[in-house]
Amino acid sequence: MRRDIDYLRRRVKPRPEPVVAAPVTQVAQPVAPASAPTAPPAAAAPSTGLTLGGPSSPAPTVPAPTTTRPASTGLTLGGSSEPTATPSTPSARPAAPAAPSTPQPFPAPTAEEVRVLDDETPLVRLDPRQSAIGSLIVGGATAIVWETVDRVTGVASADGGADGTPVTTPGNRPLLGFDGGDAILALRHVHLIRRALFVGTAGQPLTVQLFDDENFAAADEAGGVPVVSLLRIGSRLELRLEPLPADIPLKTLVRQFGFEPTPYVVGREPRRR
Repeated sequence: MRRDIDYLRRRVKPRPEPVVAAPVTQVAQPVAPASAPTAPPAAAAPSTGLTLGGPSSPAPTVPAPTTTRPASTGLTLGGSSEPTATPSTPSARPAAPAAPSTPQPFPAPTAEEVRVLDDETPLVRLDPRQSAIGSLIVGGATAIVWETVDRVTGVASADGGADGTPVTTPGNRPLLGFDGGDAILALRHVHLIRRALFVGTAGQPLTVQLFDDENFAAADEAGGVPVVSLLRIGSRLELRLEPLPADIPLKTLVRQFGFEPTPYVVGREPRRR
């Protein structure tokens, strides 16, 4: 009997006792309330270069101040340091005041509308282009009188007589003179002239020709001496018929219109001793 028991003990191996694991207890994590906003992760501070020693953790970032101070406008000498309020400026600038209008000349016929200056239409006004381009040619004139903006006055006749002071242009040509029996005013230098007279022959008309082939005549129907007075008003020339008696002397005619010939002084080299 004992042999059988020993035999069975040798044949049957003892089983290891099972190990019972300890129970695991789960700890509940706290749940954030839904209404609380989630803070954004802090941005890592930028690297400033090689770090010599010390902890490798980034330095804490200092939050920016919530209020900003106004930029300094310079040195403040005393007084309050509070910024002064800047008055608000309107977005649109006020309109500039209009320039005062200058008086305009009264209406007058143009060179395109007049064929003859007579008692019914004694005046014609040229436009700025006709008053400044080319030459104003007056045919049939026997004498001319001029006065410049400098009050230089002179008289010249078709037969070569002259009185007063001649006026020449920068091109060394007369501002107003005779050429081939016609009186010619150089309109290129019209800014030098203030007024002028063109004297004709009794019973004969004066003819006026412009650069653009516009022309008209001036005649005295009563048989007197036709006189055309020229006046510059700004950039325009006005020509008016002024009939006078046939027997009026030229000197009287010149003074009657208010012209006084200025003495002519010939320039010469200074004398040396």
